[in-house]
Amino acid sequence: MSKKSAWYYIVHWLRLYFGAHLLFSGIRYAATAYVPEIPGVGGEWVQANANIYLYQAIKYLEIVTGAMLFFNRFTLLGLILEFPTTVNIFWLNTFIVATPRQLFTGPQELFMNGVLLLAYSGWIYAAVKPKLEPLWLWDGERAYKPVIGARIADQHDVRDVKFKSEVN
Repeated sequence: MSKKSAWYYIVHWLRLYFGAHLLFSGIRYAATAYVPEIPGVGGEWVQANANIYLYQAIKYLEIVTGAMLFFNRFTLLGLILEFPTTVNIFWLNTFIVATPRQLFTGPQELFMNGVLLLAYSGWIYAAVKPKLEPLWLWDGERAYKPVIGARIADQHDVRDVKFKSEVN
């Protein structure tokens, strides 16, 4: 994505906004132990999660993932880690509680995480390829810049794949 594109700035603004939102939500809980009043069965569910310390773990995870997004460090990992929480918030706020505040925050959370996952989805291209060869994490860089036409499967070892700069 080019810096000349308006989408570049839209995506970065969304990343900053979502990261700040998660940081605020997590830090507010860490500093004050604030749990919002949620009516009905949704409130009972949140309280049950708090009783088994799952709510607290999620809030501290929001601090970590919010920092990852806000400071643009391991952004895709932060989005992936936050996605199960996002889906839970969306479902609880939109279909279970459905008060005006929740009807805003649930879809907003899913929209921001979904759009950002889509914007960064090019980095998970290998995850959706039907067939892959083994590649160690520390050799992962080689998957992004192999010589055109070279396949890792055709090499004896992944270290045999040459970068364009190594060929010349």
